[in-house]
Amino acid sequence: MSFPLVIEAVLRDFPNNLRNITGDLVLAQGEFENYASVVELPGAEQCIITRYHSYRDTTVSWQAKMTGSDDYEKAAHDYHALYRKLETCYITLVDGSFVFLKGVWEPAREGAPFTTSTLRLNTGDPRYREVKVEIELVYLLAEWGININIITKKPDDEVGATIGH
Repeated sequence: MSFPLVIEAVLRDFPNNLRNITGDLVLAQGEFENYASVVELPGAEQCIITRYHSYRDTTVSWQAKMTGSDDYEKAAHDYHALYRKLETCYITLVDGSFVFLKGVWEPAREGAPFTTSTLRLNTGDPRYREVKVEIELVYLLAEWGININIITKKPDDEVGATIGH
C-alpha cells in the first residue's frame, strides 16, 4: 500500500480501536500489549499497535518507526519530507467529502533531543475529535530516529481517576 493509503487505513480504523488492522501479539507487559500492524508504512522498520490497559477506556495507538540515521542533516530532511507527505493524507467520509490532515510544522533544531509536529483531521465527526498524528524526530543511542504516531488524546479533565471511585 502507498503512504497515503496506509495512513487512511489507520485513521479509518480508529473508531474500531484499530481492531481491523491488528496483527499478531509482539510483546505483552503489565500495562500494555504491542501487536504487529497488518498495514505497513513504506520505509518503516516496524509498525506497531499498542493497547493500553485502562478501566476507564480502551486507549490504543499506532506507531511507524522509520529508518534512522546518524546524520542529523539527513534525519532533519527526512523528518520534513515525511511531514509534507502527512499533509497530503486524508480520509474520505461517508458523504464522499475529503478531510485532510492539517497541522503546525515544528522545524528540527540541532542540539534539541527531540522535535514533534502535530496534525489533526479538521472534522466535526466526534469519532475523530481526539485523534492526532504526531511526527517526531528523536535522538537515541547515537542515532536520529523518526516516528509517526497516531494516537487519541483525551482532554486533561477526562483523564485520571476521580477521588472516591
